[in-house]
Amino acid sequence: MPDFNPNRVMHGNGGTAWWNGKKLTTLQSVEAKVTGDFEDINVCGDPATYRIYNGYLGEGTLVWLKIDSDVLVQMAEAFRTGIMPEITVITAQTQKGTNKVERVAYSDITVDEFMLAKFEKKAKTEQEVPFKFGNFEILETL
Repeated sequence: MPDFNPNRVMHGNGGTAWWNGKKLTTLQSVEAKVTGDFEDINVCGDPATYRIYNGYLGEGTLVWLKIDSDVLVQMAEAFRTGIMPEITVITAQTQKGTNKVERVAYSDITVDEFMLAKFEKKAKTEQEVPFKFGNFEILETL
């Protein structure tokens, strides 16, 4: 591990994301994680519990300030017709001072729910899209 330099600590201001190639210019937050699916295994004569790997679940959430209806239109059409679109998301976070970037691509994305309307008086309107993904690829590392 390199020597600690506080100027190299990752900061959310260096983050961005793309939805099917379109940059989310008003991005507020990103969360994407992989959760392992493990099964407990016990055998006679051994008090230990072992675990075997069965796969993983990928899921995340994107939040951005709403300035258009692109995702609403795309998802509404998909849910009305039953024909789900191919969706790819790419996230990137730049390390200040080095211009190094951590980039991850997510594919085989499904969106289980989306908001038709959500707003309140004297508040900015955000679009929040929770998603699940089947595959991911680490494109760049720090």
